[in-house]
Amino acid sequence: MQQIHWPAILKFDQDDELMYLANHQDWLSFICANQYTVCLQDALIDSSGHVYLIEKPLAEHTSIDTNVAQLPNLVKQPQPINILQMLPLVRQFGQFQGHCCSSKIVFTTIEQGIATVAQLEQLY
Repeated sequence: MQQIHWPAILKFDQDDELMYLANHQDWLSFICANQYTVCLQDALIDSSGHVYLIEKPLAEHTSIDTNVAQLPNLVKQPQPINILQMLPLVRQFGQFQGHCCSSKIVFTTIEQGIATVAQLEQLY
């Protein structure tokens, strides 16, 4: 697995929802429960700004020897996310959560943006 810098957030494709993941255990808990519902454009954004797409393993023929599912891989994208790209994601999430002043959300680092997502999740 790639070296993920925790905490991180999940950005769901075509949705304003973000999910805060404090550590690798949170990722494993999420992906074990949702591995069949994630889509190829869902992304994990780590606290360094690296973006990882979730790549599902190829379906193999089921046999008695292969009844254990493989977890999806995280594929690091060449371009990291920057503050100007992350700010509207967090603001939209704040609005999605019902935060009345989401347009006033500001941060200067990716880490602060991820911490803001964690705080917004706790508020609502």
